[in-house]
Amino acid sequence: MIRGIGIDIESVERFRAAEPGLLDRVLSPDDRAYVEKFADPAPHIAGIWAAKEALVKALGRKDLRFDAVSVRHEATGRPYLSYTPDEGTLHLSISHGGGQAVAVVVWDA
Repeated sequence: MIRGIGIDIESVERFRAAEPGLLDRVLSPDDRAYVEKFADPAPHIAGIWAAKEALVKALGRKDLRFDAVSVRHEATGRPYLSYTPDEGTLHLSISHGGGQAVAVVVWDA
């Protein structure tokens, strides 16, 4: 049974010149380590932001601290969230291209 679905789309350009304070509030230490591997981290930062926004929408919780949740990746590259809901399972998909990043989170029972 699906308990919630969230989706978010972000402009990559928004994160090219983001103030450091914003990134400190949004990125966990794991997220920072991940994005620092890339010559152009902006698409990945936008994808992480979109994933966390989608999580908030799927759960219906506006009280989540973005820096307390990480987007991690399995060996296959499949993304997942470090956050574990009280019940059910979260599924995450992220994509970026054409100057946009999009993420979808499905919370099922």
